[in-house]
Amino acid sequence: MTGFRHGIALFLLALLGTGLGGCSLLRRPMHPQHDPGQWYVVDEGETLGDVARRAGVPEEDLLEVNGLRTSAEVHAGSLIYVLDGPGGPVALAKAAPPQVTSAEPARDPGAPPPQIAPASTGPRARFRWPVENPRVTSYFGSRWGRPHEGIDLIAPVGTPVFAADVGDVVYAGNKLRGYGNMVVVRHTGDLMTVYAHNSVLLVKVGDRVLVGQRLALSGQSGHATGPHVHFEVRRGQIPRDPLPFLPNLPGRSPKS
Repeated sequence: MTGFRHGIALFLLALLGTGLGGCSLLRRPMHPQHDPGQWYVVDEGETLGDVARRAGVPEEDLLEVNGLRTSAEVHAGSLIYVLDGPGGPVALAKAAPPQVTSAEPARDPGAPPPQIAPASTGPRARFRWPVENPRVTSYFGSRWGRPHEGIDLIAPVGTPVFAADVGDVVYAGNKLRGYGNMVVVRHTGDLMTVYAHNSVLLVKVGDRVLVGQRLALSGQSGHATGPHVHFEVRRGQIPRDPLPFLPNLPGRSPKS
């Protein structure tokens, strides 16, 4: 099995697409390739072997890619990454996500308020940018014939990483090989957002977070050749281009 890595930018098309056409064509990618697959929430009564059989991949591969030692570590509610089988992706039934609302949860009056970043300017969008003054260096799409399932944002080590919307933290750790210290937040509308390669995580599984709340500090953990934030949006656990969900960048036309 090939290693589970992030995609690398197509040497010319990506540079032109990101406005970096004047840079050297030998510019190092932010991180290497990764194998295609999908996120999956393990249902009640399911085992890792059940998921592996339906996906058509060896159980050992799922253990390796998720940084697990034994299948006993997988239980109902676990969020795992399932590699696509030889025949391509398989529709995996998933556990229904809990109902969440955009209302602010009750908070201890004596506790300090969450740290909220200034709201992004521009037209209304489903999500806010996960960093201030965002600069995209790699876009969503095919890179060297392999999928790049999110966007990369320049972020010096220690840059605050903010929640794109209110939601529940369903993953906070570093077991998924290649992503480093990563946070996954589940939102309404069957959407999830992913924030990877952080240096420090500031939330844990089960936390309810507000839009703009600090989730982590950026870094270079996992398979990354430079400090940045890898940001993904997934609907029904399938990766989507994050840009249509975000406010427009200055100087960049809205996507049709």
